[in-house]
Amino acid sequence: MAINSPIRITGFSGTLDTDSLITKLMQAERVPLDKVLKSKQFTIWQREDYQAMNTALLSFRNSINNLRFESNFEKTTATSSNTSVIEVASSGTSAGISSVRVGKLATSATIVSNPIASATQTISESGAISINGKATVAFTAGVSTVESIVKDINSKASQTGVKANFDKASGVLYLSSSQMGDNSEVNIASLDPSNPSDTSLGDFMSFLNLSQSSAVGSDAEYYVNGSTTAIKSASNSVSINGVQVTLRSQGEASIGVVTDRSGIVDKIKDFVTQYNSLIDLYSTTANTRRSREYEPLTSEQKEAMSESQITQWEKRARQGTLYNDSILRDTLSSMRSALNTPLNVPSDQIQMLSSIGITVMTDYKENGKLQIDEAKLQEAINTRFDEVKQLFVRASDEDPPAGKSNIGIADRLYNIANVQMEKFKKKMGSGSLEAMDDSVIGKQLKALSEQESNWKRKLEDIETRYYKRFAAMEAALQKMNSQSSWLFSQLGQ
Repeated sequence: MAINSPIRITGFSGTLDTDSLITKLMQAERVPLDKVLKSKQFTIWQREDYQAMNTALLSFRNSINNLRFESNFEKTTATSSNTSVIEVASSGTSAGISSVRVGKLATSATIVSNPIASATQTISESGAISINGKATVAFTAGVSTVESIVKDINSKASQTGVKANFDKASGVLYLSSSQMGDNSEVNIASLDPSNPSDTSLGDFMSFLNLSQSSAVGSDAEYYVNGSTTAIKSASNSVSINGVQVTLRSQGEASIGVVTDRSGIVDKIKDFVTQYNSLIDLYSTTANTRRSREYEPLTSEQKEAMSESQITQWEKRARQGTLYNDSILRDTLSSMRSALNTPLNVPSDQIQMLSSIGITVMTDYKENGKLQIDEAKLQEAINTRFDEVKQLFVRASDEDPPAGKSNIGIADRLYNIANVQMEKFKKKMGSGSLEAMDDSVIGKQLKALSEQESNWKRKLEDIETRYYKRFAAMEAALQKMNSQSSWLFSQLGQ
């Protein structure tokens, strides 16, 4: 088949099937191009499989992150003995019991009106007042109503820190500060207090049936563990010994905080599962050889096959893309070394995973996967919890290479994952499967694409040359046939 399809005049002599002959000749000429295209496809498969390996390593790194920090090893659950006095909003950070006496709650500054006859009646005077000295609220005789004034006050709440709420059922108006505590206030004043003829404040208060023009809030006061010294807060949400608490009413209650370590067993088991999955994937991938009997298919080969045949063929053809890959081998070796390096602590403390029931499977076919003695693990957590925690989370002030004995297992593996992921990035790049970037594979694809373009140009020239040769042969045959016909006609006379 031609690389391109220029218009050609062929086969006029009726003697030669030019297209068929050239197609067969070009099949042999295309062998180098097919080889390049197969190499290109195999390289793209390699990049795709590198991406899969990197994704698996990223997933493992994220799972091991759960064991890098002490906070993930134990959680505390806090409870209140009297939820009408205090409510526990979240768990705390340390076990223990705190007694709490609430003296008073924090309040916002609030002015409450007497009942107002109608929310739709209009004010009889015009004027303006200030709220907290930060914004002006104007009113117009015969126009402004309770509802319009409430709307105007609320439109300026971001400036004044005061909101208005009218309860239609009771006819009561509430003016409240958005903040609580001693520093909160609501203050309604005339624009010019020194002007005795300015009656705006009185008109405003009379219309809204207010008996006071100012109010202040108050701090909450509570006492912890029998102390006689009040702790003040501008909010009813406070922190007591690391526990977030909401003060509800005056009275006494106690906060109990209990340490829960049950979840750490599941976290460690999940780590082993994730580790084994990664080891199995990397070992299988690095040990799978490429089958030379199954190479990437050319477009012509695909045309002669069904979709299912293509799928089955390519499943075999893409095996072994990362056979004996150095990054996979190095990852496996580094992780095994990290797990086999004792933690640098006194010999009477836990130094190895084997001390908490996690050992390497003895069957060599398992490629170094881990197994758990759950009873031994649970016993270690129950009796030597701090040492188990240290085995995983111990950190160093320095920046040691991954696998060093002065950092915990979780950090060792986390560091290894970061190093190997960077190697994957340099190898495969971060673009699309066919991106010709500065990665190793990107440069390979660029070189192969250039070879592909060069060979296509060469084959086009070769095909054109064949057609010219066959055209010349046909012309010669036509001339010979013409001469033969003339000769036979002369002999027959």
